[in-house]
Amino acid sequence: MKYIVPILLALGVTACDSNNGSEFTYQLKITNLTNGQPFSPPAAILHEAGYAVWKIGEAASAELEQLAESGTPTPLLDSRSGDPGVAGSEPLPPGQSVALTLSTTDDTRLNLSLATMLVNTNDAFTGISTIDLSAMQTGDTRTYLASAFDAGTEDNSERAATIPGPAGGGEGFNAARDDATGVVTAHSGVVSHSDGYADSALTEAQRFDNPVIKIEVIRM
Repeated sequence: MKYIVPILLALGVTACDSNNGSEFTYQLKITNLTNGQPFSPPAAILHEAGYAVWKIGEAASAELEQLAESGTPTPLLDSRSGDPGVAGSEPLPPGQSVALTLSTTDDTRLNLSLATMLVNTNDAFTGISTIDLSAMQTGDTRTYLASAFDAGTEDNSERAATIPGPAGGGEGFNAARDDATGVVTAHSGVVSHSDGYADSALTEAQRFDNPVIKIEVIRM
């Protein structure tokens, strides 16, 4: 398994003329880079600098737990009702992309976070947290590559009854937390039935390498 170190890279920033208007609009293009891991509808939020959707080494919030175990973005978006937010309307299949647009007139809320679940897992998710967009000018583009994270809320049993995606069709969110770490970490990947784990509902098709997601941001 070669999924140990999280990846988060910013690429290709291109400066253009400054937008002196009061509205800040960003178009996001989100691409699923995996072979067999559909993503849940992604939740994207513009927020203040002091907020973080998650931090490595810290326990996941209840809202992140629900997203990472069941794929639902609603609790996370509802928890930030004072911030501009948007969610994709459909799961994002492997190899495909979806576009989202975020706008705000509040220049204190120009930090971007985005999260989505790898649905053929117990509690794997991916995305970016607290990315400062305040220096972007109209026409600027940035590209972020991110790895998979483990929410630390559910044991990675890979059993069908605990996998909500099409590979398992089982339970999504469960309020009980039974993961050994109890905190957000880099995800170590899946073992799968193909690799000799007889109880796993997953096959080699659901394995993944990092990065698992590409997020392109354009300042409109």
